[in-house]
Amino acid sequence: MKDLLTTAASLIIILFCFSLLFQSEGMENVPEEAAQLAMHNSEIQSGFSPPVKSTLFNRVQSVKVRKGVLMFSNLEQGKLKEHYFLIRDKNVILTKEPDGNMPHHTIKFEDDGKSAMRVTISTSLDIDLLEEMASN
Repeated sequence: MKDLLTTAASLIIILFCFSLLFQSEGMENVPEEAAQLAMHNSEIQSGFSPPVKSTLFNRVQSVKVRKGVLMFSNLEQGKLKEHYFLIRDKNVILTKEPDGNMPHHTIKFEDDGKSAMRVTISTSLDIDLLEEMASN
């Protein structure tokens, strides 16, 4: 009986040591990630802005704004797809860029990471933003 208890205790101690070993291997990357996160937070606090995430929709066929929803359709892989983007109750900046700065028939969404979204529409698309927003 004493041998059985000694063997069981030894197995429990060995399993505990293995679990500590495997856990410490996973923790090796944590200090590097924590250092990168701290550096990123210090950049934000010192005035640097986070990177801008942008999405560009090409070959846009039509654009309109109805009841706070930006609706547009574009050709993707030979198929016409409709997209809906809710602009009501959000910090959205709608702008039209001259053709020299943006390709024809494109819409660009830029998220600055600070709760604001910039939507840039090329001037080749027929939409009057002031009239569309005032009619809603």
